[in-house]
Amino acid sequence: MLDTTVGIITLVIACAVFLVVGVTYAWRRRRQSVEDYTISRNHAPTNVGIATVVASMFGTWVLLSPGETGANFGVVALVGYGLGMAGIPVMFMFVGPRIRQLMPNGHSITEYVKHRFGTVPFVSIFVVILFVIGIFITAEMTAITAAVSILTGLPPWTTAVAVGVVVVVYTAYGGLRTSIYTDRIQFLVLTPVILLLVIVAAVMVGGKPDIWSNAGAAGLLSFSAPGGYFFAIVLIIGIVASNAFHPGMWQRVYTIESQRSLNRTLWTAAAISIPLTFVMGLAGVAAVGHGSVAPFQYPEVAAALFALANDVFPLWLHLLMLICALMLAMSTLDTMMNGLASNVASDMSPTQLSRRSLMVLARAITVIVAIPAIIVASQGRSVLYVFLIADLLGAAIAVPMLVGLYSTRMPGWGVVLAGAVGIVIGALFYPKPDLLSPWAFVSPFGGQMFFAFASALVISSVIAFVIIIGRRMVAPTDEYNFALLDSDVELIDEPAVADD
Repeated sequence: MLDTTVGIITLVIACAVFLVVGVTYAWRRRRQSVEDYTISRNHAPTNVGIATVVASMFGTWVLLSPGETGANFGVVALVGYGLGMAGIPVMFMFVGPRIRQLMPNGHSITEYVKHRFGTVPFVSIFVVILFVIGIFITAEMTAITAAVSILTGLPPWTTAVAVGVVVVVYTAYGGLRTSIYTDRIQFLVLTPVILLLVIVAAVMVGGKPDIWSNAGAAGLLSFSAPGGYFFAIVLIIGIVASNAFHPGMWQRVYTIESQRSLNRTLWTAAAISIPLTFVMGLAGVAAVGHGSVAPFQYPEVAAALFALANDVFPLWLHLLMLICALMLAMSTLDTMMNGLASNVASDMSPTQLSRRSLMVLARAITVIVAIPAIIVASQGRSVLYVFLIADLLGAAIAVPMLVGLYSTRMPGWGVVLAGAVGIVIGALFYPKPDLLSPWAFVSPFGGQMFFAFASALVISSVIAFVIIIGRRMVAPTDEYNFALLDSDVELIDEPAVADD
């Protein structure tokens, strides 16, 4: 463990640097339009797109959640985790071009829902997004507080407040362009740091065959255990589906300068996702093999990488991990906070609110959503479990919502009905924080978490397609006109010319 004084100094320096960088950049662009603040349309070339998408996808959770997964479920589940993370950019390869084509002046997924499905589905999806992003922010804050606490002994609330305040200040003040600017810096610094961490860790752990033989004896290297496959499918479904509600990812669909750049960005992000997630998860497998943690031994297993680090890694590597954790947290938190602000501003833009009022509202939302996340994060819940709650909601609602981009017969009431039934059924089988025992119903064939997610996804999808087929038969001429998304959705104000 690092000396607490060293931890405090590192925390203060990292927060101060990004506060100064973010606020300075935002000050130079203080007269930006609401369009720039929320979406910065067609501004980012491919290299910037890769930096901001990867930095936005991977937060401090990558140092905890994959390790917890590897320690509990083994390498098969880690493959699923990697595929799930790669599935995020793959999904946006399909829905991103489609929404840009249908709604070229769009800003957010809720804006699409409002115009495509009506008021009730819009309110329902907006509440889901608030909940999902609130959970994402809380999980990220929980991850960084846990990481800093383990590495330095600092109380969780100090990290939560320090990181939360810094990110809120520069994000609320500067908007999306500032978030992208800091993402670029974080990506350039994080890439070599993470590579160094992985190489050093591989040398130190890879040379100890007992670690891997013990992990194999615990079943974590087995490709025959069904539990690993069940949980791999859970992660693929949950991660991809919940990120359909990630406003920061929808922002970047419009922010990247062209469709060609968007495709290159997303392919690169997908290629990075699988090995990065898998390698980070192997630390959990190694932690069990070394005896640093045991599967499902909470709370220790929730931070398997750090338990291994305390036993094996030298102090200078702990310092690198601390710097890495802080930068990962800020790169992800600013994306989510500004994404939520963008949603609110674009949804309120058709009202009579002035440009100044829209900016004040967007900034206020950024602050408001951070406060409960800071409070909850100091309680030290499992990051993986917190993420999975949001993932279940996504699994139940994503298909009914996104099918409206392709089918003219999917009604708003159908989205609400299919999503609600999926959530209820999935929740009945959802497990308690031990990830095994159910809240209400036991799965008829094991794999409690798998059955919760599979039932939520399958049931909601079946209901959605039954409704589409039924409407085709009953009312063949009752169709939505996609041209309305182009004509009805307008720019909030005149965007400024990109200068960076």
